[in-house]
Amino acid sequence: MRIEDWRAQIDEVDNELLRLLNRRARLAARIGGMKSRAGLPLYDRDREREVIARACRANAGPLDERAVERIFRRIMRETRAVQTRDAERLSERAREVA
Repeated sequence: MRIEDWRAQIDEVDNELLRLLNRRARLAARIGGMKSRAGLPLYDRDREREVIARACRANAGPLDERAVERIFRRIMRETRAVQTRDAERLSERAREVA
């Protein structure tokens, strides 16, 4: 195989990763909306630890455990940013209606 062929495969994987990350963010946004309406905090330390532990157990490499942890922490941080943005929008709408 030529380097261009390998890169084309990487591009395909990158596109799939992006699709899945956005799907995850949409699901988390729904959970964030539920939490906001219930008055619950968006950040759940125990849940995040659980997600990271599960990812590390499922990891077959070549990424090491520290890399998997860093990647998932970043994914969850960016997801919380989506949740926060959505919660702020809901709050603004509620103020406008009131």
